[in-house]
Amino acid sequence: MTKQLYFDIAATTPMDIAVAEIVHKANIENYGNPSSMHMSGQKSHNIVERSRTSIAQILNCKTSEIIFTSGGSESNNIVLKGVLNKGDHLITSSYEHPSVLNLAKHLEQNGVEVTFIKPLKNGSISAKQVKSEIKSNTKLISIMYVNNELGTINPISEIGDIASENEILFHSDTVQFIGKEKLDLSKINIDFATICAHKFYGPKGVGGLYCKNGIILNPLIDGGGQENGLRAGTENISSILGMAKALEISNDSLLENKKKILELENYFIGLLENSNIQYRLNGVNRLKGIMNLTFFGVEGHGLLMNLDMQGIAISYGSACSSGSANAPQALIEMGMEENEARCSVRISIGKMIEKDDIKKLFETICNIISRIKK
Repeated sequence: MTKQLYFDIAATTPMDIAVAEIVHKANIENYGNPSSMHMSGQKSHNIVERSRTSIAQILNCKTSEIIFTSGGSESNNIVLKGVLNKGDHLITSSYEHPSVLNLAKHLEQNGVEVTFIKPLKNGSISAKQVKSEIKSNTKLISIMYVNNELGTINPISEIGDIASENEILFHSDTVQFIGKEKLDLSKINIDFATICAHKFYGPKGVGGLYCKNGIILNPLIDGGGQENGLRAGTENISSILGMAKALEISNDSLLENKKKILELENYFIGLLENSNIQYRLNGVNRLKGIMNLTFFGVEGHGLLMNLDMQGIAISYGSACSSGSANAPQALIEMGMEENEARCSVRISIGKMIEKDDIKKLFETICNIISRIKK
């Protein structure tokens, strides 16, 4: 059987084997409700709290500041819906993840004033422009740490300082950053940070929210008092444990994985540079391993489908909207012409990729482009 090559890490990651094993074991052995007073329930409760402590230690925040959710989209919804009311002003970017962007548009229709800041041509958000958009009723600034389509890193520390100086709450969707780079929440002026386990080789359907102590949010889901009253419902014990384990593994191997991924990316770009393929790498100051590439004269969706038929997975825009035939939104927002944006794809490299896999990807792309242009 032909080896399947997966270059869509920015969309989701395969679960680490060690994580899969611990999740499977917990599903069998730890079935008690964490809210129950008996021994089985308290065993589950202890797993949840140990996991919370582990995540808090890695992110350098207080244990009480970590709230477990079903994933990034829910965490983003908790913040925006929990903070903003009619008449409040939100500053966000025009290339946020759909769980922020579409929600912001919905809130705008219901009386929240929203300013959508476009990225610069280099793919990042200007902290100076964020500052210039602040009004007397600005209540929340929400800017993603790393754009999921481009891999560009935004000046979160600078934006956080601006928010703090103006006594405005600051939220960042850090989903693409956590597990790939070190995030020390104690060194940033930030009130909310979104976490998603399946972006760092953990289970799907589980995530978290960093919520700074002392901030009052209206809960998204009412019910029991779980998660400091912010997220009602019986906790997903095995997945929470899996998320903590996945983050621990990612944190312990951070430097090793970064070095490997940088070498693989440089190798791929080197192959492209020494070929006859006309291409452009979009965005600057990127998180290594996420590449948005324009292959001139080659429709991106067609390239994706041709690669898929040969057992290679890449992406055409964000995973949450790539089923659409529209050009990748982030590229349009940074001022790229639609015909060029349609010739772009996202290639993202994970820790399981090897040099031979990169060579196979390059050779297959060359063959497809050569065939298309004949």
